[in-house]
Amino acid sequence: MVNILGLVAALAVLGLVVYGFLIEPYRIQLSRVDIHIEGLPESLDGFKICHLSDTHTSQYGRLERKLSELLSGIQADLCAITGDLLNAPAGKEVLRRVLGAFAPKLGIFAVPGNGDYKSAISISECIGELEQAGIHILQNSSITLLPNGENLSIIGVDDPFLGLDDVDRAMSGLAEGGFKLLLAHSPDILVKAAGRPVDLILVGHTHGGQVRIPVIGPLWLHCRYRLGISGGYYGPEALSRALKRDVRGLHVYVNRGVASGLLNPRFICPPEVALITLHRGFQR
Repeated sequence: MVNILGLVAALAVLGLVVYGFLIEPYRIQLSRVDIHIEGLPESLDGFKICHLSDTHTSQYGRLERKLSELLSGIQADLCAITGDLLNAPAGKEVLRRVLGAFAPKLGIFAVPGNGDYKSAISISECIGELEQAGIHILQNSSITLLPNGENLSIIGVDDPFLGLDDVDRAMSGLAEGGFKLLLAHSPDILVKAAGRPVDLILVGHTHGGQVRIPVIGPLWLHCRYRLGISGGYYGPEALSRALKRDVRGLHVYVNRGVASGLLNPRFICPPEVALITLHRGFQR
């Protein structure tokens, strides 16, 4: 009897390992997210942002093929990629191929992540390669677009996890009014950016924890600050509790990411692409 129970337990563990390494990491999901923002310009009601993070590209494989297929069916006004784009120099061509059939109306904008500083090429070369691939890199800088004649400011900071973010520099000279979107790699940016005149912050880095245990939650978030922010949407009330101060009007989405480094186990935390639709008014 003891031997049978031991065998069953061993098979269960083996099954979890196989699922965590060979199945869930490739079950990429499209998360449709509706965010209601008080004061959103009327012309941006229904505006769609495709949010990607942590693509970690190095070679075109099973996951990259699924990501490409998913993106080819998405219609978005804008794409934001929040860091850790490449795992190797060859990743640039892989990313170009993945994004090949994806054409958001206003373009693709990205910020560096800590993983991009570990690539075999320098960060300046990395950024240059990505720019050649049609991705606009924001490194402590901003750009203002005019969709439907309304100011849409995209603010991008360098990696907060490595302490390279400069929010003041990134936000200097911003256009008045309109909608302000801040892109950063890590939720650590909230310590500096919460309370600034920003409407929505998009981040990644945590991979949602990658391995989540029922009741316990994520085992590790790899952040400098313990904010308890792991994945998904956080409205003003949840953010105020996490930061222990009032951050009325701020909204955050933490993307679970697409991939990781050499090992990519996932459990109850599948990879995702988030399609965020902005709505005018209060969250219902």
